[in-house]
Amino acid sequence: MIENPALPGQPQRMRLFGQLLDVLARWLALAGGLVLVAITLLSAYSITMRSLFDAPLLGDVELVQMGCGIAVVSFLPLCQLRRSNVIVDAFTLRASATTRRYLDTLGCLLMAACAALLAWRSVIGTLDTYRNGEESIIMGIPMWWSMTPFAPSFALLAVVSLYTAWLDQRGEGGQQ
Repeated sequence: MIENPALPGQPQRMRLFGQLLDVLARWLALAGGLVLVAITLLSAYSITMRSLFDAPLLGDVELVQMGCGIAVVSFLPLCQLRRSNVIVDAFTLRASATTRRYLDTLGCLLMAACAALLAWRSVIGTLDTYRNGEESIIMGIPMWWSMTPFAPSFALLAVVSLYTAWLDQRGEGGQQ
């Protein structure tokens, strides 16, 4: 795991950029963690009320679904920056370090492209949902608010993926 994404051999500009990405990714992950804690407490409350008083919180499943989506996308940039994503390396175990570095760089570039595409489509989807006035079925919560964090999270993931691709290309990244 990379403890400090800004490695000593990097130019000062890139060290500061890596530190900025680290701070942004940590704050976003912290926000996602708080959302997870909130939906856990909400679920516990609903289960307790259902068990003891036969009065569950109506719409708890909707809120949990929305909260899980927000939490998951909030963790992705930090996961990429820390190289905590699952990697299947069965085919590259015997490959040279140069080949692995090339494949890691390519993987990060593909991740950046996918994240940028998802950020773009998330903006379009959120705006479309807002214009259509789409609401959740039970609680009638506007769906666009739960989709709003997706685009910034995916955009940060795209930038982080480009940064990790740059590190890999220079031979400064990778699993540590």
